[in-house]
Amino acid sequence: MAEQTNVQTNTKQKKRSLQHDLHALWRAVKLTQKLEPKMLPLLACSALCEAANPFVGLYFSARIVDGLLSGAAAETIVPLILWTLGLTLFFHLLGKGLSRAREVVEERLYSRELHLVDAVFLKTDYENLENPRIQNLARDYREGVNMRGANLAYALGDDSLRPLLQGAFTIVFAAVFALPLFFAGGDAAAHPFLAGPGPAILMALAILCSVFLSLFISRRGMQKSWALARGMLRVNRNFQYVVGRLITQYQSGKELRLYREQGLFGRFISRALNTCTDLLKKETGCEARYEGLAAGISALLSGLSYLFVALKALTGAFGAGMVIQYAGAITRFTTGLTDFAGAFSNALEQVPYLEDLYAILDLKPVLYSGTLPVEKRDDNDYVIEFHHVSFRYPGASEWALRDLSMQLKVGKHLAVVGRNGSGKTTFIKLLCRLYDPTEGEITLNGIDIRKYRYEEYLAIFSVVFQDFALFSFPLGQNVAASTAVDEPRAKKCLDEAGFSDRLRTLPKGLATPLYKNFDPDGVEVSGGEAQKIAIARALYKNAPFVVLDEPTAALDPLSEAEIYERFGEMVGDRTAVYISHRLSSCRFCDDIAVFDRGQIVQRGSHETLLSQKGSLYEKLWNAQAQYYATHSKEDEIYLQ
Repeated sequence: MAEQTNVQTNTKQKKRSLQHDLHALWRAVKLTQKLEPKMLPLLACSALCEAANPFVGLYFSARIVDGLLSGAAAETIVPLILWTLGLTLFFHLLGKGLSRAREVVEERLYSRELHLVDAVFLKTDYENLENPRIQNLARDYREGVNMRGANLAYALGDDSLRPLLQGAFTIVFAAVFALPLFFAGGDAAAHPFLAGPGPAILMALAILCSVFLSLFISRRGMQKSWALARGMLRVNRNFQYVVGRLITQYQSGKELRLYREQGLFGRFISRALNTCTDLLKKETGCEARYEGLAAGISALLSGLSYLFVALKALTGAFGAGMVIQYAGAITRFTTGLTDFAGAFSNALEQVPYLEDLYAILDLKPVLYSGTLPVEKRDDNDYVIEFHHVSFRYPGASEWALRDLSMQLKVGKHLAVVGRNGSGKTTFIKLLCRLYDPTEGEITLNGIDIRKYRYEEYLAIFSVVFQDFALFSFPLGQNVAASTAVDEPRAKKCLDEAGFSDRLRTLPKGLATPLYKNFDPDGVEVSGGEAQKIAIARALYKNAPFVVLDEPTAALDPLSEAEIYERFGEMVGDRTAVYISHRLSSCRFCDDIAVFDRGQIVQRGSHETLLSQKGSLYEKLWNAQAQYYATHSKEDEIYLQ
């Protein structure tokens, strides 16, 4: 199988261009509009409202002052004051209402984003899920969300798009209010230079320079801050592994105490905290430097603006009221410019985290899904055959399986044995089409399995993997793998798997939750009990193929013997594949395949294989038989 190619090269390791970052932000806008259409209009309305409010005071203040200085009547002044108070209150209340509505929509957007990401991992091919690069991608995304609040709602929320829009609206309003200032003439005879176009041109150039400098400084600050933030994520990943998983989880508590590992973990935590503190100092210092530079530029521009307005006023270009409007407008312009640059920097800082999200959403299927339906057969007459199959894991140099040809006969029970790393579990992964062969093909009833509909092909297998998983859901749902539970059927499967005695002790029966992650009344089950539940789940599915990968590894000898004795009854006429390191447990199978270094080196019945002197099977059998011979009669049950 070719290496997974749809995970894009990590752009965080490249020098990103501004065009690339803007494209990533635009995609965030489009994705947000798709997931939560109310989000962007609310952001725009909120930003417009907050930007407009200060200019209400500026406009009416200038008219009120001019009216007072000109001796206007109260009937003229009072309505202006009432309009000022009324509009200011209106914009304030509207802004508060929009802000509250925006918070609700942001939470909904965040939930929908997580649901979208979870859906990708629930549906993606197992090969994607097992890919280390994609596992790292998932961790980076989760850590960005949990540690930095990096998500669509944040990238377009109060620290990014909303203040960006507010800054832009403020700049536009300020330009409209201040524009007449640049064309005001004054007394050219008394002040020829000040009344001419020179000061206005110089002021316009100063504004343009401040715009470009602010954006440049913000971008540089963002790049430095981003590098430090990624370092914090790496430290936090290690810290959370030790504190969140090793120290607080009871599963590791025994070793921690018996081997006196407190000092080991204590030193690790101390180093992690020191590193975290150093990175925080650097990040804070970086932000202070760049924010200080931006604030300095804003202050300088404000000073020049006041000087420009004052000089224009000295030429008699306008009265005292317009001094208030022009000075206030230019002050708001510098404020809007600072807000815009800061928000632009914050938005760009979200791009690396957004890229993690996009890489997840862009995951494409590795396995081809055919169009042929899998025939539903009441007689379970399904024949699977491997034709010269070879397989190498993505990125690996060695073959896990090499030139494997074999047939799984209908209704037969096949045992697969061999040393660790001989290819047994890889064989099961190919059989269940979690991977496709690198070479050769696998057929179902003579047709390449890749031509069948993927979900329908998976449906013909009931599997208990060695690393099976149970969930903190009710017992019945764990057995049925569904919220809809056929209780008589679930109880029958649990009884066949040897769990009936334990089931009778559970206070809520099949409704009893496993573990305590979600319910304090949940029950803890032992490793052997968990294995019995997993076997019951495989029986409940009632698929024509039953695959058991070390299904009794955690069971005591008597429970294991009980499973073996009832194996034929449990499996019935279904085809069964049984993987085990314990050769004595395979004697009930019709056929045994011995794997070694990715190939089948022997195949036949137990008696046939044992009669082949010097063979791998004989050596493994004799080694285990000698081990059992030194133990109690209870263990001899394996050799009966």
